[in-house]
Amino acid sequence: MQDRSLAVIASLALAVVVSASPAAAQQTPPAAPEAAPAAAAPPRKDPSGHTGISPYTEQILKGNASFVARDIPGAIAAFQEAIKQDPSKMLGFYRLGEAMLESGNAAEAETAWTTALGKKGSEELQAKVLFCLADLRERQKNWQAAREAWGAYAAYLTSNPKAGGYPATATERQKQIDRRVKDEKDYATVKERIVQREAERQKEAEENAKKDTRNR
Repeated sequence: MQDRSLAVIASLALAVVVSASPAAAQQTPPAAPEAAPAAAAPPRKDPSGHTGISPYTEQILKGNASFVARDIPGAIAAFQEAIKQDPSKMLGFYRLGEAMLESGNAAEAETAWTTALGKKGSEELQAKVLFCLADLRERQKNWQAAREAWGAYAAYLTSNPKAGGYPATATERQKQIDRRVKDEKDYATVKERIVQREAERQKEAEENAKKDTRNR
């Protein structure tokens, strides 16, 4: 009787195992790993700049990025390449002038900005170039040229109100230049008097020395 009971229990256990196996086999398989996002498509390029980025604009953006990263030689090279791509536009010359000034080459900066004035650009950009030239000539202590440059900047803003700009700055800078020129003239006069007095003292000392020699 006991053997029969054990046999029944074993049969029931086997049935449970067999019935559980298909359920385990039908479990949902693990999800496949998520696919990596597709790489962004490169910007469309168009030499004319109508349906995509032009080579000119591409070099301007490259130069701007280099300038911000303090890679000034890289910025200069990119802006020069932009000018090669389209020498008729003002922006390349304007940005090249900024990079040249940052590199310490004021003469090349002046050349770039002077050239920019004859190129195509917005009124706002034209005003910026005039501002840069006036500021540069003031830094060079070329007072007369700086005063004239600030006058040209102010006149342009008056004739082109959409350019924005700071006409009051031009007026104030001209006043500062006038004060600086006056101070330099006054100092030159004082310096001349000092030199003259020193020469007179030296001459007097030499004459006194001669007298002492004769008296001995």
